[in-house]
Amino acid sequence: MYRSTNASVLSSPAPVDFDLPQTPQPQAISLTAREKEVLKWGVAGKSSWEIARICECSEAGVNYHFCNIRRKFGVRSRWAAMAKALEQGLIQSS
Repeated sequence: MYRSTNASVLSSPAPVDFDLPQTPQPQAISLTAREKEVLKWGVAGKSSWEIARICECSEAGVNYHFCNIRRKFGVRSRWAAMAKALEQGLIQSS
């Protein structure tokens, strides 16, 4: 149960590598003009239906653009995509 006091324990410090691995810089996300427009109206609180009427396209087209935007940002919601776009300065809030 107890370690004997006369046994010597040989230990040496483990080698430590202080070089941090080089992480690649995140690539700049490029959005089309239409994707930026859709995001801008989304930030303004417009629904897909309202954005479709403003942009003169179908609601499915607006949802298609939001799907591409979410994929480019690697997020699962349009709100997260809008937050990332605002953080990166891709769109301006009104």
